[in-house]
Amino acid sequence: MDKYAKTILLAGVLVGAGAAQAQNTAPPGGSGDPETASSPHQRKGTGTESTEAPASQSPEAAAASSPHQKETAEMKPTSSQLKMASQDGAVPATFVKKAAIDGMAEVELGKIAASKAQDEKVREFAQKMVTDHTKANEELASIAKKKGMTVPTQLDAEHKMVLQSLNAKSGKAFDDAYSQHMNADHAKAVALFQGAVTGADPDLAAFAKKTLPTLEEHKQMAQRLASSRQANASDSEKSYQ
Repeated sequence: MDKYAKTILLAGVLVGAGAAQAQNTAPPGGSGDPETASSPHQRKGTGTESTEAPASQSPEAAAASSPHQKETAEMKPTSSQLKMASQDGAVPATFVKKAAIDGMAEVELGKIAASKAQDEKVREFAQKMVTDHTKANEELASIAKKKGMTVPTQLDAEHKMVLQSLNAKSGKAFDDAYSQHMNADHAKAVALFQGAVTGADPDLAAFAKKTLPTLEEHKQMAQRLASSRQANASDSEKSYQ
């Protein structure tokens, strides 16, 4: 074989090797392994880009047909929240902290509602919250201090935000929001005190048992008030359609 033929044969071998290597190497952004794609652009190129799941929503909120109904459904405490409240009530120090803060919030919100609510029924309910929760707060503080337990004297950040949010509303919007908030809050309060009734501390358990009927009465009143205002809102929405 002469020198010219050898050169042609060598060139053919090199071209074949290059083609084989190209087949074994995935092109950038092509159909590579989606598990190894390191950027959104690469994952999009694989055709397996994942999308984030939408935030979970309660069935009631999802089925609600108006903004007012959706807001009402979203304010309802979930079963897991009620269960957690009941568990918190069984721990003496946690119960004292949560019951004291919740009670203070009820008084502060009640004072605001008693002065700015348009609906007379809302104002009457608010005044009852101020009276009943002030009395319960004083009794709880007395029991806790005798046991050397720390009793909160200020609202936490969560309740301050609620206070600011409601205080920023006025007229019908305030009455609706306050009523729905009271409905949700007393559901959690009842669960908290039910847990304390079977708690380890006998004095706190006795206080919880004594106070629970009043909270259950508040819950029933709040449910009727919220339902009444929701019905009125639904009627108003229909009249505009």
